[in-house]
Amino acid sequence: MTHNTFFVAMTMLAAIVGTSPAALADDPPERTAQASIANLRSLHVGDRVPDAYKRGEKALANWQQRGLKTPKSLSQWVQVNDRYMMVRITDGQILDVTPIER
Repeated sequence: MTHNTFFVAMTMLAAIVGTSPAALADDPPERTAQASIANLRSLHVGDRVPDAYKRGEKALANWQQRGLKTPKSLSQWVQVNDRYMMVRITDGQILDVTPIER
């Protein structure tokens, strides 16, 4: 029985010592933070939207039916929470904001 206890103790010691210090270290903190699409701060004309809103799949295809004016060159209408925003697709700058009428 002493032999089994010794074997178990040595196995546990090997597992503890064999764990890499890198595996125990915390991940480095992020240097930048991107606003979540679901939790955006109050955005205004001149602000920049998160990158996801610059992509074509976020563009409102039926902007005319919603009573929005023609988007400027290299821009598109997107919906951000309870507002429509005209966003320049090159840099995400907000060019116009229109509240959604309910």
